[in-house]
Amino acid sequence: MGLIFFLILITVFLFFPAATYILFWYETANSAYRDELARISGGRTTSWILRGTFSSVLSHIVAIACYPLGLIRGLWRPGPKTGSASSPPVILIHGLYHNPSAWVRYRGWLRRAGYDRVYAFHYNSRRADFHEIYGQLDEWIMEISRAFPGEAIVMVGHSLGGLLAKAYAGRKDASRGPAVKMILTLGTPFGGSKAVVFGMGRLAKSLACGSPLIQELDGIHNPSSVSCTALRSPVDNMVLPSASLKPPSGWKEELTDPICHVAMLYHGPTIKRVVSRMQTTVDTAAQD
Repeated sequence: MGLIFFLILITVFLFFPAATYILFWYETANSAYRDELARISGGRTTSWILRGTFSSVLSHIVAIACYPLGLIRGLWRPGPKTGSASSPPVILIHGLYHNPSAWVRYRGWLRRAGYDRVYAFHYNSRRADFHEIYGQLDEWIMEISRAFPGEAIVMVGHSLGGLLAKAYAGRKDASRGPAVKMILTLGTPFGGSKAVVFGMGRLAKSLACGSPLIQELDGIHNPSSVSCTALRSPVDNMVLPSASLKPPSGWKEELTDPICHVAMLYHGPTIKRVVSRMQTTVDTAAQD
């Protein structure tokens, strides 16, 4: 039993990061992105990929260690007496195969920055398709918005969570539920990903490049009143090709440090940038 557990740890913490970065390099080396990566890295492509691999090992250790925290519901919804109109409610949406524990570091940073109404949405990646999960998100936001009637929300989504946030902000019946003030996405596969061929379940398969779902989501446009920013890593190992990370027209795009897909949830400088962008948008809106 101990040997099996050890082999599982080796697979998760070493083999998986190495395998995904081998795929990343294969895809990059056979595309125009090879020259772009060399340019933005200042010729340090190899060291950037190694940094991404190292961040993948560390972030998976943290993700697995924190995973049980996602089961503690009280951590992911503010108390009934919590709340101040000085900052907007923040909705966090995790990615494929994760749970609210993905936001353990963001929760702390946001609260220290004065965002005391932080809600984390949870869905099951293996038992529902995108439209079912979107329906759950819509109903959940309707439920929690009773605590802040008439207030606009900020949405932060990692990977698939970013697609859910984009779909919600661009919903046809905008009068249903609170308005969206801002969307921030982290490593979101706007164009799908080739890596989903290794995923389990229909939800993962539906995110393939050029799939009907990706085409449908591409046709959803967010109102100009919504500030939309997409952060992406130059060495994202889960969204392939890298061009799939490019956001829709009208969105702002920002590169993070060379970190892996999962590390965007735990990397301090990335979290700091997200909170900073959020504060800038909120302050500007308040002045207007």
